[in-house]
Amino acid sequence: MTKKSSKNKSGILGGTFDPVTLGHLGLARDIQEKVNLDRIWFIPAWQSPHKQDQLPTDASHRLSMLKEALASYPHFEISEIELNHKEVSYTINTLTTLQNQYPEIEWYLILGMDTFQDFATWKNVREILESVHLVVATRPGYSKGLASKTLQAMMDNLPFSYQLHRQANGVQTYLCQETKKTLLFCDIEPRDISSSEIRERIKCGLSVKNMLPPEIERYIMAHHLYQANPRPQPE
Repeated sequence: MTKKSSKNKSGILGGTFDPVTLGHLGLARDIQEKVNLDRIWFIPAWQSPHKQDQLPTDASHRLSMLKEALASYPHFEISEIELNHKEVSYTINTLTTLQNQYPEIEWYLILGMDTFQDFATWKNVREILESVHLVVATRPGYSKGLASKTLQAMMDNLPFSYQLHRQANGVQTYLCQETKKTLLFCDIEPRDISSSEIRERIKCGLSVKNMLPPEIERYIMAHHLYQANPRPQPE
């Protein structure tokens, strides 16, 4: 990826994107608006450390779909950093590389509430919290009470203290006294769309209407992805 002119605030949205969905795009749009981010970087993983028992679709297909889906979004970028490393994609390693390459950017790591609940188990959690802001998007079925409990449980194992700093526009902002980094809980429009459900529906021959961008649905069908009995590709 060619290095571009820096922006003050950039979000990081990681995942396998297998495939990228309308849920991913809606989440990115909402977070960008609520947190006032200049750009959001989509970072497809080579292999998620939390899904090492699941082999993702070939990286070339996942990257091609992501490029098609983001083509009309000028403030969204793709970084191939994790795909290029071709190893288990640990967030701390990615953050370290990005911060070395772009020290002028203030980074915001975007998580869903379901992912945030497991955040304390991630590799080098303390270093992550010391280096970036966290943005947690609430999703269907999760409450602010659960968010507070999850935050408290995580802080119990770390020498950090977060205090509620402000609430506005559906965003609760907590400030860490030790690191001066923030943790933001953002209310976003519910979009209960999962890539795994899409893969299963396609495998069963069911409709995925209103779950995928139209160009991604066409790509999947053209390349016979996720089908129970895919036709061989021409040589």
